[in-house]
Amino acid sequence: MPRYFLHLRYPAAEDGFARDHEGDEVPDLGSLRQHVVTTARDLMKGARLKAIPDWLKCSFEVTNEADTVVLRLPFSDAVK
Repeated sequence: MPRYFLHLRYPAAEDGFARDHEGDEVPDLGSLRQHVVTTARDLMKGARLKAIPDWLKCSFEVTNEADTVVLRLPFSDAVK
C-alpha cells in the first residue's frame, strides 16, 4: 500500500513547517483527500498542539514516497 506524508505548514510559526517522517498508508489517491480532511479535523478538534492558535491558517502539504507533492489542503477546506 502506498505511503503518503502529511507535512504541516503554518505560516505564523517561527519555522512554519513540520515534516511528517512516518507517513500514513492510504490505499489510493482517491482515498487520500478524505484521509487528509479527516486528519485535519481530528487535529483541530483535539487541539493537541497548543502552539498553534489558529488552525485555519494551517495546511497539509502531502507528498508521496518519491517526495513529490500530490495534494495541498488548507485546513479551512476541512471545516464542514
